[in-house]
Amino acid sequence: MPAATPPPVGDRWGDVEGRHISLFCLVEQVAESTLRGLLPSRLHQQGQVVGRGLDSVYVRFAGNEVVSLSPRLLRLLPDAPDGAARREGPG
Repeated sequence: MPAATPPPVGDRWGDVEGRHISLFCLVEQVAESTLRGLLPSRLHQQGQVVGRGLDSVYVRFAGNEVVSLSPRLLRLLPDAPDGAARREGPG
C-alpha cells in the first residue's frame, strides 16, 4: 500500500501575501507578533533581509539594528532588488 503524499507546504519564507522573501530584498513590518517577551515592534518600518533562520528572517533596520522576525509579519517592498515584487511602470 503506497504511503499518502503529504499536502504541499507553503513557502517557508513567504511574506504576509505569500510572496517569497529573498536575501537582501527590502521589506516592511506590517504586523505584530502575538508572542510574549519579544523585542519591541518595528511596525511600519522598512529594512533589508540579511539572513534566514529555520522559520525566521533577519532584518536590518535603521541604525544597523538586526532583528529576527517571522516572514508572515513582513511585506516584500515593490523595489526589491531581485525584482520579485517590482511594479510595472507606465509605457
